[in-house]
Amino acid sequence: MVVPTAVIEFDDFLIAAGVEHEDFINQLHAFLQENGCVWKIRQAANGYVVSYIHKPTKRTVANYVFRKKLPMLRVYADNILSYGDKVSEWPEVMKDAIRKGGNCSRLSNPNACNSRCLGGFDFILDGERQQKCRCHMSFTFLLGDETKPYLLGVMVDEMRARGSLF
Repeated sequence: MVVPTAVIEFDDFLIAAGVEHEDFINQLHAFLQENGCVWKIRQAANGYVVSYIHKPTKRTVANYVFRKKLPMLRVYADNILSYGDKVSEWPEVMKDAIRKGGNCSRLSNPNACNSRCLGGFDFILDGERQQKCRCHMSFTFLLGDETKPYLLGVMVDEMRARGSLF
């Protein structure tokens, strides 16, 4: 017998993320939906995961995750080369998160990683080449007053690069 899964409401996620992040989350949620994304939510070990999937490409563009009970936004920056020059303007806390993220072994060896791996992101950050894995926290940022404006900006740039900015 199949047991139905409980439906998780978006408001449950908002409550878990905290009132201080509600405006930002709602603003980005509306923006992504207006620009061709659908969302889904599921329970994970550390909290909720909210994923935004770009309908035309069927690829994830971003998801919210929790680490140590703090909400974070993971950005799948597939088009980083089209707006990579803006990364130098980001706050150090965001650049440090990228630098600390895992390196992509597939970029240096096409046979490394699993066969379904799409490969990571290859770009320049403050004059240094970065080859970051798309799955290992490379573009995962804490939500904070300093980061939120830049997170909105990168999502606008990413959606523009995907040809979905309405």
